[in-house]
Amino acid sequence: MKVYAAVARALQDNGVDTLFGLLGDANMLYVTDFMKEGGRYIGGVDERGVVLMAHGYARIGNRIGVASITHGPAVTNALTSLTEAARSRTAMLVITGDTPAIRDHIQHIDLPSLVGPTGALYQRVHNAAEVIDDVAIAIRRAIAARLPLVLDLPVDLLVADVAEAQSRFGPVPTQAVMPDENALDRALGVIASARRPVVIAGRGAVLGESRKELLQLADSIGAPLATTLLARDYFRGEAFDLGVIGTVAHDVAVGILAESDCVIAFGAGLNRFTAAEGSAFVGKAVVQIDTDAAVFGAYTPVDAAVLGDARIAAKLMADQLRAAGHQPALFRSAQMAAALAGYDPRNDFKDVSTETTLDVRAAMIRLDELLPADRTVVTDVGRFVAAPWRYLHVKDPLGFAHAASFGSIGLGTAMGIGAAAVNPTTRWTLVIAGDGGAMMGIVEFTTAVRHRLPLVLVVVNDGSYGAEWNKLNAFGVDSEYALIAWPDFAEVGRALGGFGSTVRTMADLERVSDRIANSEFPLLVDLKVDPSVDIGLLA
Repeated sequence: MKVYAAVARALQDNGVDTLFGLLGDANMLYVTDFMKEGGRYIGGVDERGVVLMAHGYARIGNRIGVASITHGPAVTNALTSLTEAARSRTAMLVITGDTPAIRDHIQHIDLPSLVGPTGALYQRVHNAAEVIDDVAIAIRRAIAARLPLVLDLPVDLLVADVAEAQSRFGPVPTQAVMPDENALDRALGVIASARRPVVIAGRGAVLGESRKELLQLADSIGAPLATTLLARDYFRGEAFDLGVIGTVAHDVAVGILAESDCVIAFGAGLNRFTAAEGSAFVGKAVVQIDTDAAVFGAYTPVDAAVLGDARIAAKLMADQLRAAGHQPALFRSAQMAAALAGYDPRNDFKDVSTETTLDVRAAMIRLDELLPADRTVVTDVGRFVAAPWRYLHVKDPLGFAHAASFGSIGLGTAMGIGAAAVNPTTRWTLVIAGDGGAMMGIVEFTTAVRHRLPLVLVVVNDGSYGAEWNKLNAFGVDSEYALIAWPDFAEVGRALGGFGSTVRTMADLERVSDRIANSEFPLLVDLKVDPSVDIGLLA
């Protein structure tokens, strides 16, 4: 068989059933073979968007995301997306290929030198006989490292002959990481001496399916529970759930965390946003449990670090504390439960909606109430993002993702399209983007149209670059320099083959709910807001 046919077969042999791509000389042969063999192919408009789709697919689907792009400028187009995925620690395979071995080929560029600064891994296929194994190895490496890997399959190899074969490199079963006894003892010593402990879960704890064990541990030590942004709503419905801590925490949670003397974090990196720029953990003992030793003390100093799975470590901790006769702390109380139960997000701010614009905070709270709960939520990044991060909820933490790890606006729409492709018949996807970011990524709305994906893109439209509006004002410069006139987003949505809706009032928002109920997908919603309303910056 030809190498291109072997690549298509190898992808499917390694469990890849969905491929995101953009055709070119370096990939069109194996992509078409992949489709002929029954694989699902979602073709994008731009390589930046294609890689983001694979990123969103991997984050929401908790599986390897695979993108295929051609050589040269296709790779340079995708560098921002690669960086975003690498900083998000997303397992992805991006297949490209070196240009033909022709002197001064117009599209030639040094691939390893391009990939290195993004934080992604790089692997080259050196000869045709190894291509089947190389695909399998690349997928294994990406999953093990939790990083995107760029597989360089030189275009000159594609039509070479190769023997039909199965890869010798099968998938490696997931293995539990057992905590070291001495490290566990040190952590238990810190926890046992705490009078006001808090248990925190991050995305690693969610992936480790540790909810039951964390609840049992929290009960045994008398600790309220909290999450990072990427584990949002993991404990929702529990009486002592503080919700997301850090820069988007609500005031009740901030007050309780401020009173605590110890935080026990499972599968959470404790970065500057979770730590509220460091202030959240000042004066507290910190215990950190993770399967990646590199996160220990990376931003927040730790008093005890335990390398191990969240579920196993939490169970061992609870069992050993129980065996030692440890009594729960008295931090939890009826007063704390009442304060958490009585929290009303509408009390966080003064609603400044008018007859022609909505306060984005009030809009997000109402959207959360109106829209079906079984949804995926993906956000772009920008000034607006504090509102959806605070007020939009999900049934499952793995149903939430953001495109904020590199601080680049314009990545959320394509990422949301990849997320929508995970379970398109059973779950719809809500993407929230600012107007500037939406304009950068709106070309991929046509991909959602072509593939009939259940996507709702809400554009928070203040007619400006919102963060710059605030920052110019802080420098004493007229903020109106940040204003920009956009086309009518609802009309753009319709022109691109989808549906469009303009929202200025709560009544308009109610009609959006009706359109979703009627499966009018993909739907582009132009949410009009006032640029002078400052809802708070996160950066």
